Amino acid sequence: MPLKFKLNKVSQSVDLLEICDKLSEKIIEFGNELVGVEENSNFVLNIIDLETPKAFRRKSQEEMVVSITLIKEPVSDLKSYCYAGLIKSISNILFCIYFTEGMAQPKGYSITPEVGFTEFDYSPESMYHYMYPVISSHFVLRNHLIEDPLLTGIKVPEVEDILVFGKELKSLGVLPAPFPLTKFLDQEIIDQLFRLYQVRGLSYGNLSIRNVTYPTDGTSFWMTARGVDKSNLAGIGKDVLLVTGFDELNGTMDISVPPDYEPRVRVSVDAIEHYWIYREFPDVGAIVHVHAWIDDVICTTQTYPCGTSELADNVVKLLRTSKNPERAEVGLKNHGLTITGPDIREIFLRIKGRLQTKVPMFN
Repeated sequence: MPLKFKLNKVSQSVDLLEICDKLSEKIIEFGNELVGVEENSNFVLNIIDLETPKAFRRKSQEEMVVSITLIKEPVSDLKSYCYAGLIKSISNILFCIYFTEGMAQPKGYSITPEVGFTEFDYSPESMYHYMYPVISSHFVLRNHLIEDPLLTGIKVPEVEDILVFGKELKSLGVLPAPFPLTKFLDQEIIDQLFRLYQVRGLSYGNLSIRNVTYPTDGTSFWMTARGVDKSNLAGIGKDVLLVTGFDELNGTMDISVPPDYEPRVRVSVDAIEHYWIYREFPDVGAIVHVHAWIDDVICTTQTYPCGTSELADNVVKLLRTSKNPERAEVGLKNHGLTITGPDIREIFLRIKGRLQTKVPMFN
């Protein structure tokens, strides 16, 4: 199905605007449609300067933002420089075209919120290749919070294990600190970010354990919340939530919370992936997601964003090919790992000493 896109030209750089025009022509060649800035679209080309990146005020969660910038001077830490620009512009993917004096051919770099940072030979067609998995994917991020008074003040073995093994993630060296949005964004933009994506912070990795203790109907599991420090979890309704189902009609995860829950709490963006895994593979008792790597894992072939149905579907399909889905490690291209186990302890025993903290980047 053709995608609709629009342009937001913030930068006045002649060279950058020329890059934008050539990319727009290529996108249209692939059968997509350029629409007016006030119309609904699948994605926006946001043309910015990294010195003063501006966030595009998208109309809906479904509207992806592809920011594009140009660098003509050497940068000491290009990845950090681009990542700050990605966050400040609230982009789903940022392309940096790097072309300094003496270079025969510009280099392209794509960076995503999952910290995938890929170098490629610049061309409009290669940029479209890298952005397509992002602009064509669909988020499943909304939560339907259902108050349950019986969750007040209770202790659940699965939750106690999540509190313990959240700290273990830090000891393995794969748990960066949550990214401080307030350092780069004003409160108005942060509020918009929460309204669209229900995100109150950025942090990496998550844990979930199948619920076997608390009475529910159907597939349910306990999972860490979105944007929280996994090494310092507060408990049920604060940093750990009970996922009780998925409403396919409305595209929302059903979440049970105690009446005194944190109002802005939302389950990890990977909840849809975990839900589909638990539903299809009854012997999976726990799932760990880390931004780390293990050699020779089965791996997705596209860099779909976290929280999309496309990424979840790809992981489930790979698990189906695995000899032992309940003890599997699935690589997420340019991103990290989804690791299944019969229980949380088995996962941590299996991966100890095997994790590489640097995720390899693949073209």
